[in-house]
Amino acid sequence: MNNEGACCAVSRDAYLILCHDNPAQVNALARYLVDGGHEVFIHIDAACCMHDAVQSGPHIHLLERTVAVRWGGWEMVQAMLLLMRAALATGGPYRYMHLLSGQCLPAKPRRCMENMLEKAAAEGKQFIELHRLPAPERWDGQGGSFRMKVWYPRCMVSKYDASHKFFWRYTNMWLRLGLKRPGYRLFAPYYGGAQWWSLTAECVRAICDYDRRHPLMRFFFRNTFCSDEHYLHTCLARAGFAPAATGDAARFICWPTPNAASPRLLCRHDWAALRSSPCLFARKFCLSPRECEEYFSWLEKE
Repeated sequence: MNNEGACCAVSRDAYLILCHDNPAQVNALARYLVDGGHEVFIHIDAACCMHDAVQSGPHIHLLERTVAVRWGGWEMVQAMLLLMRAALATGGPYRYMHLLSGQCLPAKPRRCMENMLEKAAAEGKQFIELHRLPAPERWDGQGGSFRMKVWYPRCMVSKYDASHKFFWRYTNMWLRLGLKRPGYRLFAPYYGGAQWWSLTAECVRAICDYDRRHPLMRFFFRNTFCSDEHYLHTCLARAGFAPAATGDAARFICWPTPNAASPRLLCRHDWAALRSSPCLFARKFCLSPRECEEYFSWLEKE
């Protein structure tokens, strides 16, 4: 199913960006990527008010169809699939597709990034964190399998909803009673990992094809918790690309504590560490236009 051992002649990539804030940084990122000869596809959260502030262009595509993304909800998967299909519809051809947020920035200068991706493409590598569930080394709560066992009403999933305060009481009730959703065994095994990835265009096409051919599985995942960390991973594994997964999304992220809900913002003193890391991208940033200019200028210095 993958191109391991075959060199990829295509050096143009597609960058898929999910954003909801800081349009100046999103614009700076998109311009930097386009200047490197790549295509950029942007999904702007339908619930935010920045549509007029994000710039489009010949190689910067703003999705017309968007969704209002809820933290931990199925809408995040919908947004990712819209970006993936929009990129595939252009015909490419693309070497890799990279899922980024508007708070991500490259961690390597262009020439270094090109060398890393060219070598990875020749080996058929898929940069994605991939665990077969249960994975107790990655998640608490039965190794993360509770996310699929329990049926979650949409009003309880997002940490920003009032009903989320009952999340663990509700989850533990299901687990104590030994309940499992109808269809849980039907769609097992499940896989998961971090939301962000860099996948070959062939792999992305296989995921989209699998999603299209299995509407019942898609329906099942609508009421799972944090489906963005499981659904595409499960599709990828079932499409035959698990052996090519690196197990690492190649993202530089700093967590303030092991169980923190969100990574901390990266500051100037982190720049040297992220550039010397083996990662392709880093998150999270929240930079002003001047700081964006300084960062990209610093990044491209020999």
